[in-house]
Amino acid sequence: MVGRIVGGSTVPEGKYPFAVRLEIASGGDDYLCGGTLIASDLVVTAAHCVVEPEVSSLFAPEEINVCYGSSSVAAQKCTPAVNVTVHPQYNPTVYSNDIALIRIAPLASNNNSNGGVGAAAIYTGKLPENTTLITMGWGKTSSNSSALPTTLMSTEIKIGSRSACRQAQPGYQSSDGPDVCTVNALTPGRDSCQGDSGSPTVVAQGASVLLAALTSSGVDLSNPGAADCAMPNGLAFYTHVYYYMDFITATSGRPASAFTGSAKSSGDSASDGESGDSHSGAATASSAALAALLLLLMLAAL
Repeated sequence: MVGRIVGGSTVPEGKYPFAVRLEIASGGDDYLCGGTLIASDLVVTAAHCVVEPEVSSLFAPEEINVCYGSSSVAAQKCTPAVNVTVHPQYNPTVYSNDIALIRIAPLASNNNSNGGVGAAAIYTGKLPENTTLITMGWGKTSSNSSALPTTLMSTEIKIGSRSACRQAQPGYQSSDGPDVCTVNALTPGRDSCQGDSGSPTVVAQGASVLLAALTSSGVDLSNPGAADCAMPNGLAFYTHVYYYMDFITATSGRPASAFTGSAKSSGDSASDGESGDSHSGAATASSAALAALLLLLMLAAL
């Protein structure tokens, strides 16, 4: 399945201590995804990362390892999932409501230049057209290569216009809804790719970086059936995390303030003062468009 970073650079140790790598082994197949620590015991990721693609059933918790503590794969420690919860309205056909929570044994917070662990605060502000985001992951760096990077990679992407994004998702309104839409033409040669699914996409706010979205799916409008990345006519869709705050709070049993921290802003929100999970599915793409879109950001490891 798909998701990767193309046109990126190596992330220094300790820069994004909330980024985690998911290793999934089931039925003789191995898969790779990413995720974000939003609490010492809670990881948010894409639903399609934790749902077995052939049968649309959840991977067992013991089949999922959460690897953390370093940008370097070799230096990471891994811990098994304890519990997995997928959004109740997740649709694997069109990848709407593509979000899940993984509970793990609590990790000790420790962030320094040699790596570390730290939870991300969720961004609560608006995401207008042309906003620059930083996306990251351990996925492929080229559509034509099976090699995977040994360290975390990141690159900048930009939110596209409503008209551009509607070419792939006719119901799209804005990136303040359930999906954040980026347009490759705004940042040529840069994209997420296979293996990056579920990985964090962040927005800079002063000296802080805040979690805005999760890598979900993508499409090359010139060749909708292809799984190529960073194509000139490509678009990518990322799950807007704050939009699903109701799901996060209901699943975790914790208030929104436990996850927003410094991400809180006066009067700014994803949808008129409240998170928008009650509107889940409002911007579902047509199955014809998204069937081709699939950067299915979960990679069958080779």
